[in-house]
Amino acid sequence: MTYNRLASRSFRWLALPVLLLGGGSACSGPPKDPFAASQQFLASRPIYEQPLADGRVIPEGLPSLSAASCGSCHSEIYAEWKVSTHAMAWVDPQLQAEMTKSENRWLCQNCHTPLQVQHAQLPLGLTDNDVEKPRWATNPHFDAALQQEGITCAACHVRDGVIQGPTGVKTSAHPTAKDEIFLSADLCLRCHQAVAEYPGKTFTCTFRTGEEWAAGPYKNTPCQGCHMPPVERPAATGAAPSTGHRHWFPGSGIPKIAGIAPPKGVFPPGVSAEASWSDGKIRLQLSNSQAGHRVPTGDPERFLLVTVIFADGSGTELGRQEERLGQTWEWWPTPKKLGDNRLAPGESRELTWDPPPGTTTARLSLGRYRMTEEAAKYHNLADYPLGEVYWEQQLVAPGP
Repeated sequence: MTYNRLASRSFRWLALPVLLLGGGSACSGPPKDPFAASQQFLASRPIYEQPLADGRVIPEGLPSLSAASCGSCHSEIYAEWKVSTHAMAWVDPQLQAEMTKSENRWLCQNCHTPLQVQHAQLPLGLTDNDVEKPRWATNPHFDAALQQEGITCAACHVRDGVIQGPTGVKTSAHPTAKDEIFLSADLCLRCHQAVAEYPGKTFTCTFRTGEEWAAGPYKNTPCQGCHMPPVERPAATGAAPSTGHRHWFPGSGIPKIAGIAPPKGVFPPGVSAEASWSDGKIRLQLSNSQAGHRVPTGDPERFLLVTVIFADGSGTELGRQEERLGQTWEWWPTPKKLGDNRLAPGESRELTWDPPPGTTTARLSLGRYRMTEEAAKYHNLADYPLGEVYWEQQLVAPGP
């Protein structure tokens, strides 16, 4: 398989073919206020190419916008976020590898680091209307430490110096406000529903989790209903217990950094499996019983892998079979989707095999994977957590 120069995973909310504004090659020199100039350019772009907020105003009562600052009072939430996929959004080795391959990284940073102060460089416009030719300026308000936090607390909760949330409970610690968006899928879909094509380019963006969810049986349950389970606990130090939400955001369940992940078992895999052996056939029943979207979802390189190993009475392997569940893409010369055999929400599917003669045992396994070893090698990702086997079952041939 040939991969595109910048694998699609790093793209979030890129535009469908649209008229690119801010083009032209002429430049009158650096602006006096590059932050404002970049905001003006980005305001001409589709909303999904814009940062969530600028991050310059720190709410009264807080020393900074750092997650650690929030964690001084919201300690349990902070501990959960620290091992989440959101916390790893910028330091993810795959993203960092991809960001070196194209000048279109200004499109990626808006979801992986959603505050404008997290961006070291600011796009001022496009040369020749080409998304790979931005005109850059140094960000005078850049916060290097905050950049490392990826999708940090302030990315979702701070707007114009006010801490926003689903309840807006008043506190003397800082100003607060209630916003219903925290109970809606809209907040999540800003980055998790992204479909874009760029004619003449070798990259695309194809994140259809929101579309999959909206077309399924759980469309009336927002993302938070599954991905942020409710929990009864004090929201902050010294507060009375109340109903809040977990902030683990486990994503695919595969760590981006080895050893940093939510506790095992807090978020069951979307697809369950059950094997049987009867009438001379080995059967595996797969069910997408947990996810409100297709599994796997998001990055088109993700896949599930079923492996069946046949052995005789002495344990000698007689053969093996594999079944891959995921999307199939051709990346060169133009990105094109060739196939898709993922499981839809609520879907069950049976796989069957005829064991070779002499088979007395069959060992089945099901794993989830972020990418293939070939893709990891392409990105020079040594020791990157590619995936894991999360289910295994051994069958013994039934008697006569």
